[in-house]
Amino acid sequence: MKCDGYICRINPGQYEGVTQSKVDKLLNDLVKAGVKGMSSAEAMQKMGAKDALVKIKDLQCGLSCTAAYYDMKELETGFSKTMATGDTRVLKQNRGSQGEGIWVCKLAEGEQKKISNGVCPPDVMLDLQEAVDNHKETKTLGEFMKFCQKYLDGENGQLVDQKFLPRIVEGEIRVLMIGDTPIELVHKKPAAGGISATMGSGAKYVKYPPNDKRFEALMSKFKSDLPKLMDALELKGKPLPLVWTTDFILGPKDEAGNDTYFVGEFNCSCVGITQQLSRAMEVGMAAVKACGGEPLAVLKEQPKEPFGKIHVLECEGGSDKSKNGHRLDTIPICNALIEL
Repeated sequence: MKCDGYICRINPGQYEGVTQSKVDKLLNDLVKAGVKGMSSAEAMQKMGAKDALVKIKDLQCGLSCTAAYYDMKELETGFSKTMATGDTRVLKQNRGSQGEGIWVCKLAEGEQKKISNGVCPPDVMLDLQEAVDNHKETKTLGEFMKFCQKYLDGENGQLVDQKFLPRIVEGEIRVLMIGDTPIELVHKKPAAGGISATMGSGAKYVKYPPNDKRFEALMSKFKSDLPKLMDALELKGKPLPLVWTTDFILGPKDEAGNDTYFVGEFNCSCVGITQQLSRAMEVGMAAVKACGGEPLAVLKEQPKEPFGKIHVLECEGGSDKSKNGHRLDTIPICNALIEL
């Protein structure tokens, strides 16, 4: 494939015979050949994996108590200790995107007395709730550990363990990004009594502009973390993805009574903009820039009910023109007029 870059719009698992490993091989081969990946297989794996939450735990947007488990020994040893703190925990599998395999875990009433030397025994009873549909179960710790074996098996098996943030019932805030530019915020509020923010579970979605005053603190801290994000994710020197999202969960209020926010997950694998098609030009311009090109200024759509009309006069040709045939400042001036 002879090109400067690629934009990956493949969603593995949706097409017969198209597996993640096949897509990864194709994308890795392109990157090795010098093609700019948007996004690269490495970026999709490292940002999409749940253990990304461990890697960012020391950023402002991360939870410092986050741990990851990659085999049963690590899981049984680590989880029995974090549950012994008495905190309600969230155990998240690496696969799935609709809340399946994401469990809210707390000690059943009266079970704290079984804790010994900072460790929960296998017979301690747990109250569990799965985010996919908000259903509840009760299992012993030992039973739950055996049940979770399936989340560790197979390709990219892992589990991430975090302190539960009870304000999840107030919803998640999704930040939709084009490169380093936020373009939209979406408040995803669960159905009454639930914790899942997926549409399938009945959650309601409300959109806000990225500069909405209600989320000023969130965006300020997130923007300060952006220059450090790719290094923290072990993607040093790599650009931010072309189109990607970050989901934030509300944390406890700080000493001044302000909201705090922590990342619940990243996604840069075939993120859709079907509800933001008006921003498609920005995506294209960001892609050209990522490949080392200089995006040409494009005239915005004319207002439907203009209150006046101004003509801009230019001469054809001349050494003062850019590649689009206009002076460099002509289109920006026209767009400023359109936006007034």
